[in-house]
Amino acid sequence: MMIKFTDDLSKQEIHAQGNELAQVMGKDTDDNGKRVYEWPDSMMQHVTTFENPVLVTDNYKIGQLDPTLRDTVFALFASPMKEVRYHRTNLKFDQDLYEGVWSPSIDTLLFCRALRAMSIKGELRGIKSVAEVGPGSGFISKFILDQIPDLEEMVLVDLNPKAGDCVHDNIRDGRVRFIEGDAKEVLSGKKYDLIVSNPPYIPRPGSIDDNPYEGVGLLRYLIMNTPQLTTERGFSLINYSSMADGIVDQAVKESGVEMRVADQMTVPLKVYNVLNKNNGEWLNYLLDKKGLVPNKHEGYEYWHDITIKQVKRK
Repeated sequence: MMIKFTDDLSKQEIHAQGNELAQVMGKDTDDNGKRVYEWPDSMMQHVTTFENPVLVTDNYKIGQLDPTLRDTVFALFASPMKEVRYHRTNLKFDQDLYEGVWSPSIDTLLFCRALRAMSIKGELRGIKSVAEVGPGSGFISKFILDQIPDLEEMVLVDLNPKAGDCVHDNIRDGRVRFIEGDAKEVLSGKKYDLIVSNPPYIPRPGSIDDNPYEGVGLLRYLIMNTPQLTTERGFSLINYSSMADGIVDQAVKESGVEMRVADQMTVPLKVYNVLNKNNGEWLNYLLDKKGLVPNKHEGYEYWHDITIKQVKRK
């Protein structure tokens, strides 16, 4: 399946491709009536378009389609293999191969929309070195390579070795180096023109103390250490939830950095570990302490803002 987004993220197109044409779309014969079981991935057929997407996999919007189209789209999304395209960047992702790695999500695409706007304004000129903390599928880094052709060095750091497998399968570029490990150790002692991270951004009780890679511990670390990790004119670009506003504001105050909004979107809270906690501790924490408010519409009960912000020294 190919999932295409327009540059402004106002439309999401769903296309069947390759063998899905025969297996799902009924294109199992050629023009001469000969049975066909396989088609090349370059062969595609448009299936449907969603307006103003707020999720990559929006089960509610899919469920509103006419029954046959609805079931067709669900069948396409059931495949572990997906290809996502935004602007000039595309990435193939097989969930069966990359355990524990997230495929590109709506915040990934929002991040890329922010980067594209900065590129158009000339704000990415002069960037020679980039580090991405927690690249996951590698989509953001691949997009940066497409946007900054003069880039000389890119370092991707992730705790999950499967993220490295996905990066190696999708990014064939000698300027890129993947390092499995803790970003706090890997990035220490070197400065970059740009650091990007789409880190965990949902606050969790106690997470800053017991696990820096859950909740917002990594987010706080990047804000606090941007002056030490970036060159004189360098900056960080990070994403976080409105539920982390208080923690982010405190980190900015303590570190003395300045922040500006690069892009923002309101999206459903679709983190099953939060919503399905048996004792409700995590969800109740967000409701009682972090400003989450039930606001059921468009098929989802909880919504929050995700914001891409530029962080730099004053």
